[in-house]
Amino acid sequence: MSDSTLQALRHMNQRSEQASEQMADFNRRQTEGERPDPNEFTALLEQRSVTHDAMAAQFKLFDKPLRTVLQETK
Repeated sequence: MSDSTLQALRHMNQRSEQASEQMADFNRRQTEGERPDPNEFTALLEQRSVTHDAMAAQFKLFDKPLRTVLQETK
């Protein structure tokens, strides 16, 4: 993988981890009796989903040429 691909994946992974931490914080606050805005949780789910989709797409871009090379060398 190229350096730019790895940097993009690291960045997306950090965003995913941040969203997961924020979701855990939301759940903690709710458990402690607060009433956080449900829209906040929905937005975090969307953010994490979009980030995971982008990461999957990035992996597929890397994986497809690799599969092509492996099939051609058989």
